[in-house]
Amino acid sequence: MATTLSSRQQQVRVLVNLRVFKVVGVSAASSHMLLKVWFRQSWTDPRLVWSPGDYDNVTSAYFRAASRYDGASNNRGVNEIWLPDIRPYNLGEGFEDTLQPSDVLVNHTGGAFWSRPGVMDVLCKFDGLARFPFDHKLTCPIDVGGWMLDGQRQRVGLLDGGYEGDFVEDDVDSSATLVEASAGSSFTEWDLLSLSAVVRNLTYVCCGDDPWPVVLYEVTIRRNASFFYFYVLIFPPTTLAILAISVFFVSPAVGERLSFGVTLVVASQFGKLVVMQLMPICSELLWVDVFLLINELVTLLSLLESTLVLFLHHYESDSLLPSWLAAPRILRSLAACETADERESVLTLLFTRIRHAAETAVAAEKKARR
Repeated sequence: MATTLSSRQQQVRVLVNLRVFKVVGVSAASSHMLLKVWFRQSWTDPRLVWSPGDYDNVTSAYFRAASRYDGASNNRGVNEIWLPDIRPYNLGEGFEDTLQPSDVLVNHTGGAFWSRPGVMDVLCKFDGLARFPFDHKLTCPIDVGGWMLDGQRQRVGLLDGGYEGDFVEDDVDSSATLVEASAGSSFTEWDLLSLSAVVRNLTYVCCGDDPWPVVLYEVTIRRNASFFYFYVLIFPPTTLAILAISVFFVSPAVGERLSFGVTLVVASQFGKLVVMQLMPICSELLWVDVFLLINELVTLLSLLESTLVLFLHHYESDSLLPSWLAAPRILRSLAACETADERESVLTLLFTRIRHAAETAVAAEKKARR
């Protein structure tokens, strides 16, 4: 059965190390990042000290350390020794469900080393996403610290600098420690660019002035699929905007000019649906939002211009105003006339427009009968 720490026991210093083995995937729309990691912890428990001479010169031993719930009994597995209270704060799923169980290596001096592989589902607060799809670098913070034990009982530090990773920076040489052929990624959208770790002491309102040491990891990844986003998101809207301008050179006698403009507007709306699947719905203004808005305005203005040109080209009346607007205007002009000649001129114009409207209606009716 696992033992617990006594409040009178000396403060335990727990060292942590995060090895990022591979960037599995990134979802900007849901602010998730999946990392294949090795999470390592090291500490010293004086209750585990023994003399090798009393045990056939055994200097180290493995102890069971269960990290998952038992689905049948809904209880944790049995831990044979005390385990540190360390976990990341911004995970979509807890370490108990994502890290594989592993034994703890303990030496005769009481030193313990616990390494577990698994997948971290990180809820990221991305920095640099506003420049999508030209956000070649995104940074995601990960806070790792104690949940029930504060800094008075458990002091958190960095083990061998606190991190390792298969970096793609030219000035980072990881060949000495990363020798696995499967480490890193190829033919993927994201690469691990850099990783940093720093220990901070935080205080919370619930816990007075007690310090809570937290390791802040900042994972920086680099996008490799710039051509893909240019081909899918940038090239089609730009082409539609150029085609929208081309309708200015089409003769008004061509009836397909209006339908072509409508098709361009529909195509621009389809492009927006593709972007919505890749980007989060947020209050921040992204570069791609401005780009798509400008292209949409160009296609809409082109459609408006085509409608106006076709209206003027096929309009046969003497006035741009409809007859139901032109007649009251003429009557007001008639009331303002002061001489008989002015009234005669206005009445002549009124009768002329009425006769023209009647002739137009008759001609349209005859054409429809044919």
